[in-house]
Amino acid sequence: MEKEERDNFFQENNGEALNRFKSSLLSGRKSYFDISEFEEIVEHFLDEGDINASEIAARQGMQIHPEAVELQLKYAEVLLNQGKNEVALKHLNFIQKIDANNPDVFLLRGVALLLLGDEEKAKKSFRRSLRYSGSDNDEILHQIGNAYVQAGKIDTAVQYFEEALTINPKNFSALEELGFFSDLEGNFQKSIDYYNRYLDIDPFNFSIWFNLGFSQSGAGNYEKAIEAYEYASLLNDKYTYALFNLGNAYANAGKFSKAIEKYTEYLEFDPNNDDAWSYTGECYLNLEEHSRADYYYGKALKINPENENAWFGKGLVKWIEKNWDESIAFMKKAIKYDKQNSDYWVALAKVFNESNRIEEAEEAVVNASELEPENAEVWLTWADILLKNNKLSAAVKTLKNGIKQSDSPLLKYRMVSLL
Repeated sequence: MEKEERDNFFQENNGEALNRFKSSLLSGRKSYFDISEFEEIVEHFLDEGDINASEIAARQGMQIHPEAVELQLKYAEVLLNQGKNEVALKHLNFIQKIDANNPDVFLLRGVALLLLGDEEKAKKSFRRSLRYSGSDNDEILHQIGNAYVQAGKIDTAVQYFEEALTINPKNFSALEELGFFSDLEGNFQKSIDYYNRYLDIDPFNFSIWFNLGFSQSGAGNYEKAIEAYEYASLLNDKYTYALFNLGNAYANAGKFSKAIEKYTEYLEFDPNNDDAWSYTGECYLNLEEHSRADYYYGKALKINPENENAWFGKGLVKWIEKNWDESIAFMKKAIKYDKQNSDYWVALAKVFNESNRIEEAEEAVVNASELEPENAEVWLTWADILLKNNKLSAAVKTLKNGIKQSDSPLLKYRMVSLL
């Protein structure tokens, strides 16, 4: 069960127990809860990241129900979340003596061993967990995968998630994890497949629609991304990031007026988001409404003077106005905050070139070529700078060097035109 679903289930079924427990924390007077209530309370606080409260709940539960293995296991989970892996392992060894065939004991022992760096023993413990788990193998496999994520071994984690999905194609958690890690790898088509499989089973999960929108954008399918973000927003109108990402998707699709509309809606909820102001400015720039673009870039910079995208945008506006000095100053500001952005260096080189500052133009384009040699625009710009200085042979040589770095046909066409 996902965190959001667990929270809803808990509020519907054990909300009163949670409120009583919170009251007991404030008053210092312990209250009675049954085993399942204590389990849910501990799980709730773990989900919320309140480890101290989860420890108090687990300890109280063990005091009231000293023979409840379920609460002993919850305490072991708390210890693992505290990073007390050796203590957790000792505690689990104790539980094993009480319940030698409990799959959760061996699962958590495996987690502790893995985090302590003993992968071989961890694997043995995981195998025993699977042996005793019966029909819940896919859930155990998913939990083992999570342990490998925690240990930073993502490839192994993915193998376990895939195995869980083989056993149960409707394992929501495995589908979501595989979608997420496919996104991280840049394999957007694969993540789209996982998220669509999830939505075939549960079409009303707004967070999966949101994730699908991200993957569709990554794959360049901006219209489908828009559709996914729209669904996410309809299913949960309080999730305002869907509006922000809708703006991004519309902008990427070239629908700048719609993008502005969505950014404006988003800014009603989060007026201090400098990126939203800056991206709105970018949309106005694309619509050739330069004064409005400059205004929105300025709004972004009032909120965050280190927003490099806004500085660059102001530099572009001044470049269009042929105000070379201000354009150069603003672009240098952008580079100050993001020295690794080759696009900034290329644009700066072009402004230097147009303002007849050839030596500085060459310095800027050299920096761009070192950062992103495969970018054809770098070599085309460099050739333009050389040609403006009547260096035809040097321009041809530069284009030849660019062809070695980039497979763009534009470089070949340009070189042929010079021969």
